Amino acid sequence: MGSPSPLSLRRLRLKPEDCAPTELFVKWRAALGEVFEVRATPSEIAEFRGEIDVHASPRYVLSARRHSPLSLIRRCASAQDRFAISLRINGSTTGLAGDCPMRAESGDVIFIDLTQALAMRESAPQGFVEAVTLWTARDRILPFVSDENALHGLVLKAESPAGAVIGATLRAFAKTAPKMRLTDFDALADGLVALAAKSTVPALAQDPDVAASPPLATFVTIRRYIDRNLTSPDLSADSIAAEFCLSRASLYRLFEPVGGIAKYIRKARLNRAFQEITAAELSNRRIGHIAYTLGFKNVSAFSRLFQEVYGVRPGEARKRAHQSVTRPEYAVPAEPGESLTRWLDALTG
Repeated sequence: MGSPSPLSLRRLRLKPEDCAPTELFVKWRAALGEVFEVRATPSEIAEFRGEIDVHASPRYVLSARRHSPLSLIRRCASAQDRFAISLRINGSTTGLAGDCPMRAESGDVIFIDLTQALAMRESAPQGFVEAVTLWTARDRILPFVSDENALHGLVLKAESPAGAVIGATLRAFAKTAPKMRLTDFDALADGLVALAAKSTVPALAQDPDVAASPPLATFVTIRRYIDRNLTSPDLSADSIAAEFCLSRASLYRLFEPVGGIAKYIRKARLNRAFQEITAAELSNRRIGHIAYTLGFKNVSAFSRLFQEVYGVRPGEARKRAHQSVTRPEYAVPAEPGESLTRWLDALTG
């Protein structure tokens, strides 16, 4: 049997088994992948218990984890351009988001930017640490906030109106996800991300550092510019460097972690092509026209690249997308070696 279609909702589930705590810790860490560096003391590993349940579409990833105390670390800024909206169901989280102290208790909602450093200690005086997290590409946050960088480490308290509403919505979403079709999963996640992002506006407006910070030519701001100009025939390393008054060397250094500026532009255009090819409202638009508009001058080469990345030809991707509207597609088991990291890497904007 081949790998699941990119149009299927996938599920990765790890529950306690009859194995030693040390072996279970290794399996749990592998399921998490490289999103975080997992740290625990020898005594914590010797007594470790934990499980993780992940549902993924091409646009969103939902993870639920339950485990004994440990620490989660991201040592430095990363090119993995993803955001997390995370509800602490049980236990507390303390640490640093960037260089700012952060603390969250049961019922609080935390925003995490994977392009920034993070160190979290998670513990629970009684029982297990429990958290539900919705992961999304940065593109889906951008329309709702003026400075998405300021969201990193933001905590919405459980007793606040925004924290209470978002927390309850995340709980309900996680509870019903195993029974959802792909289309339901994405539609509800769209609304949840919009609700959560818009709810942060009052909190960010009260932060003078956010209001006073000038725009900077960082990886994130340049990425936003690229995403707005994917159909421009003039989009290139030279035009971007000129737009942001950067040298070519500086621009290349910024994009070196993702394989270079040219590779990034090509991937962004391919992601946009996937969205347009599989969108029901654009089903009458020719695939060749979509590819040409996004800068792919050779349709055959575009088709080969599309299949290399998504596992199907563009025409087959469109066909399966239309079938998924009428045929329920519930979660299919993950392939061996899958992890949260792999599914986050595959998210489309």
